[in-house]
Amino acid sequence: MTTPWPYTGQCQEDTEVGTATAAGALYVPWQTVSALASETGQAVKQTFSDSSISTSGHVQQGRQYHVSSNEHCDLPHNGQANSMVEDIPTSTCPDPKAVQAEIQRVKRKLVSTDAATEVVLRFNFMGSKESKAALLFLVASIIMGAAVLITEFVNKMELRDAPYPFRRKTMYAWNVGVGSACWLLMTVSLASFMWHVLDAIRLHKNWKHRQKRNVTLIMVEGILQWLNLIFFVVPNSMLLSEACFIASGIWFWFGFARWTCWNTIFTLFLVHAYSTRIWKQQEADNSKVSVAAIEHGFHSPAGHSKLVMDGPWTLLWPCLLLWPWFQAVVSFGWIHNATHQDSEGRCLEPDFAVEASQCGVDRATLVVVNVIVAFAVLYFLVTCALLVSKLRSYRKLPYTFVQVGLVYNTLQLWLRLVVMTFFVFCMVLLWLVQPGWCTSQNFSWLGLMPMQIVMTATTAVLCYAATPRTPQEHVAASAVWLQEFAWTEADKPIKLEARSSMVPKDADLARQPMFCFETMMKLLYWSCFVYDHKKEQLTPRTEFCNASSDQEQKLEGTSFTARTSLSLDTALSLYNMTDSQSFWEIQQDTRCLIGWGCSTVVVAFRGTASMKNALADLQAWRIAHPPVRGKTWLGTRPMVHVGFLKSWLAGGLKLKVVNQVLEAVQQCKQRSGSDHPITVLVTGHSLGGALATLAAYDIRKQLLANKQSNSKVVCCTFAAPRTGNHAFAREYNAMVPDTWSVINDQDVVTREGKMLFLYKRPGQRVILNAAGHMMVRPTRMEASVQKTTGGQSVRHHLLTSYFHTILSVVLAQFSGLGFPDGMEGVIRLAEASPYVKDLLETQMGMSLPEMRAFCQSEPASRSEHALPGAHLPSKGFWLIKRPSAPSTAASPRASATRMLMRKLSFKPATAAPSLQHVSDGL
Repeated sequence: MTTPWPYTGQCQEDTEVGTATAAGALYVPWQTVSALASETGQAVKQTFSDSSISTSGHVQQGRQYHVSSNEHCDLPHNGQANSMVEDIPTSTCPDPKAVQAEIQRVKRKLVSTDAATEVVLRFNFMGSKESKAALLFLVASIIMGAAVLITEFVNKMELRDAPYPFRRKTMYAWNVGVGSACWLLMTVSLASFMWHVLDAIRLHKNWKHRQKRNVTLIMVEGILQWLNLIFFVVPNSMLLSEACFIASGIWFWFGFARWTCWNTIFTLFLVHAYSTRIWKQQEADNSKVSVAAIEHGFHSPAGHSKLVMDGPWTLLWPCLLLWPWFQAVVSFGWIHNATHQDSEGRCLEPDFAVEASQCGVDRATLVVVNVIVAFAVLYFLVTCALLVSKLRSYRKLPYTFVQVGLVYNTLQLWLRLVVMTFFVFCMVLLWLVQPGWCTSQNFSWLGLMPMQIVMTATTAVLCYAATPRTPQEHVAASAVWLQEFAWTEADKPIKLEARSSMVPKDADLARQPMFCFETMMKLLYWSCFVYDHKKEQLTPRTEFCNASSDQEQKLEGTSFTARTSLSLDTALSLYNMTDSQSFWEIQQDTRCLIGWGCSTVVVAFRGTASMKNALADLQAWRIAHPPVRGKTWLGTRPMVHVGFLKSWLAGGLKLKVVNQVLEAVQQCKQRSGSDHPITVLVTGHSLGGALATLAAYDIRKQLLANKQSNSKVVCCTFAAPRTGNHAFAREYNAMVPDTWSVINDQDVVTREGKMLFLYKRPGQRVILNAAGHMMVRPTRMEASVQKTTGGQSVRHHLLTSYFHTILSVVLAQFSGLGFPDGMEGVIRLAEASPYVKDLLETQMGMSLPEMRAFCQSEPASRSEHALPGAHLPSKGFWLIKRPSAPSTAASPRASATRMLMRKLSFKPATAAPSLQHVSDGL
């Protein structure tokens, strides 16, 4: 046993002060109008009067809270103390029976993914890099298609109704060049796709029915687009070589063939969407079904509802109703125009150029094109309606059951919407706007280049995603384990041992951290409490640095009335902590609370709660993270948000917080009397989450400098915005890999703020929603399809919404929407944490005996699908609503300002002036 490590001194500032001073020129004072009364003006003045990020100022240090004088403490012997540390072996091995049971549970998820005997599509195990490359390729094609569309429309408006010089070959050359590139890409994608399909057939691998149906439809779609590109490139090539080809009726044949391809492709869109409808509704049996059986690998197990794609092809007959009518209109337009094109022999006559340049459109052609557009829009509306209906139905099912189907159908909806949108814009801008112009007619019959670009990209991505592949050894198990999580801290050693036993050869997987639900709930309490930590605890025996007598008198006279029922005693009891220390940096109004005991240190930062905090949020330009390192032009210089860094460094807050953590770690080791690893948990909401990220990096850095690599730093944030750029995220992930960003559905702060490539979120994501779905470490594709374009919500950013959503996940485990082992996990969670047990019993009507009885009962014998009496608490149930009284100490405007800033963090309760216990139901 080694002796406790010596505390060698204070945290050093490196070159922060000099770096911040050198960057002072970046700050430009805000020219704001003080419309929010004197507090706003004062905050602006104090925030932006400095010419640099200064570490001078004053941090008000609260009175230390100590509840016990024990010099030593007994560490638990069940491995729980080490449950937060993945890379440190514990002295007590987990129960082998529990480990084996966990291995068997995960293996049941892999029943349908035996790559040796069954077909596995690339989509099922698409890695983060593959997903990112596919999404970037789609975005690039959309940007390119939009640029071509705008260019062609501007060119059309410049020419207006002037006679068109049909011998000019610029447009034909562009069409041939871009079309040939698209055709080459489509040829490579389709050839690779078909080769892998034939290889799977040659190896006599098992095809699930849904796999076979989807692969067939995607192959047909790829072939049609390949032909479509041929019919686009060939006529433009002929016009490029011989302008007289325009006098021939052959180019109308190519136009007819191309529109036939579009008609059939649109029909396939409808077939894909219609195939997801329920064909036979059947009740699930009571047998054990693998977690990923439904929708996983596009497979419907016996005893569950079958979709149209599970039946014969004849079930798809409703999708063919529009095809003949669309084709009849296209045929009429082709016959009408081809029969009137009789000038082939006059191409070389002197007056032919004048006649050919005089364009016009008759009423029949105009009607034909308008009807084509109407049919296409009808195709699109029906397709979108079917896909949206299917996606809504997924919210009524457990996420683990519909994970693959949800992502696949959402991806389809996105791709179809992109094609539909481009088609409508192309037809409106390039044809319906002045259809009698020569350019409009050429675009109509020679082809729409923007449509070809976007359609080729979407089809190539679908072919790539649906390609059969043989994953590398253990890749399926690794993909499942990456999204596993532990309900309790005591479960983590068991799951980590099972993971290493099941996938022993994956060194990268062994280094990955594991998310813990119990830790999240405990740190959520700290994130809530730090908003309401009483200010009177900060005022006694306060030392001021460079503070005037007026400032000191003002701070000492600060009073505060608690707005919540949360308490410091409860916060400390979550980890059996005995001491706490609070810090308040006055200049930026940054607050931090630290608690520690025998084996755990918790650091919590308050989020946006004042005008000074809001102004810090708005300083979104970047500055080099101190000390300056790397090269900007190489993308290796870590850059961070100026406002966040300023709040972290102002008044020497960083030095005081880090030094207090180092001292707390030393005390923990002295009390334990051993070199037992200490866990430092860092958390915060909103702005507090960003500060927690910066603090976790510096704390870990100082622990390593003090030769304490065995002390673990874990960062779990709620609604945290992105803090730095890609270079900072890389360094941070190497320093603090056990970092989790909890995101509530469409939270606008977490969903936005990326600013293209300027900011990057470090760590791993955990996405939750009010339906009770929770996605731990979602793939890039999963996270992308969960994001609603234009539907971001400020309400989802509120801390009350986060608390409500997390409790929705707990309730979902007893309402049929949870994880397969969700009920058992919540029961273990309640048994392990008295706080969680009391919360579930008093606020949600979920007592431990009732949960046990419901879990042990047979599904067929349950009178209800959900736990009787279980409900969600009111949002903000911990808030205390007090009658407002007129204040003479502040102006009405100042009071309104403070009330506004409170709403940035808490949604006020709307019930009586006491703790709310009324449920607002599901």
